[in-house]
Amino acid sequence: MSDRSHEDTEPTMVGGSALPGGVMMRTKTRVGVAVRHEETGEILTDSFEVAQPKGRWLRWPLARGVWAMHTAVGTGKRAMGISEKLRWGEEPGEQLDVGFWGKVAIGAAALVGAAVQIAAFRIGPVVVAKEAGLTGAAFIVADAFIRLGFLIGTLLVISYLPPFRRLLAYHGAEHKTIAAFESGAGITPFAAAGKSRFHPRCGTSFLVVSALVSIGVYGAVLAVTGIFTYPALILTRILGAPIVTAITFEIQRQAAKRAHGRLRFLSWPGMAAQGLTTREPRHEELEVACRALDVALEEPATATEPATADRPATRTPQVGEPQPAHSTTAATEAT
Repeated sequence: MSDRSHEDTEPTMVGGSALPGGVMMRTKTRVGVAVRHEETGEILTDSFEVAQPKGRWLRWPLARGVWAMHTAVGTGKRAMGISEKLRWGEEPGEQLDVGFWGKVAIGAAALVGAAVQIAAFRIGPVVVAKEAGLTGAAFIVADAFIRLGFLIGTLLVISYLPPFRRLLAYHGAEHKTIAAFESGAGITPFAAAGKSRFHPRCGTSFLVVSALVSIGVYGAVLAVTGIFTYPALILTRILGAPIVTAITFEIQRQAAKRAHGRLRFLSWPGMAAQGLTTREPRHEELEVACRALDVALEEPATATEPATADRPATRTPQVGEPQPAHSTTAATEAT
């Protein structure tokens, strides 16, 4: 593992997410993926670049939040595909031919998943609060807290399911590794082990804060329009989601910058919820997270490299040098 700290590189914001069997780490321009092969236990890595916003307006406050969420979805999907292929020994460049009906099934599953999400977290809370006879401010607050309750309940159930426990450990490893890097302690499992598994920029915090932000946004819409019908309320939740996302992004951005200052209270709700979405990682999970961050911080032209606990991860080959036997290069396309 590298002992490089943020003092040895340009100042950079780092984020990431847990993956089944590994971790994705992301800088502004680059994504690193590291997973353990299911059979050999080797740590395999890959990386790709992240497309940067071309319009200057995409860097403006509020607009950058929507762009960040859009990019995160695409980046996460691509990292997930890479991780699954590395995890089970497939070449990252291979394309699985699922056929016409396979594509139809995948598309249908995606639509069903989106419909369930909208029904549970957008429509459900509105129906429950309205059928309870609530109106005005009481309805808006109840809507937000019912949505938050659904979210926490879902996270609670997931946290007890055995298949997800390893994923939650990788989530904790991701947080600890980023904390070690940002503190200048270095990118090693030993440096990361002493850090907290709770981080103010976590996606869990984002979801919790967004529920609180929705009180102000949807409350303002209801106060201005005065329309209290089901179609209007549901349409507001769907169309207003990007606005809530944009405002939440800016709040969390400021809270993360001032995590130890007077705005640190903004991180408390989300940090508490991370008790459900993270677990204390072992040395093995920390190793994977460190490799993912190492790869994300390397120069482009990286390759997939195996590494084991007794053989440290090797330096990324430079252009013109021989590639490792297991290497493949991923090109194109950062929390």
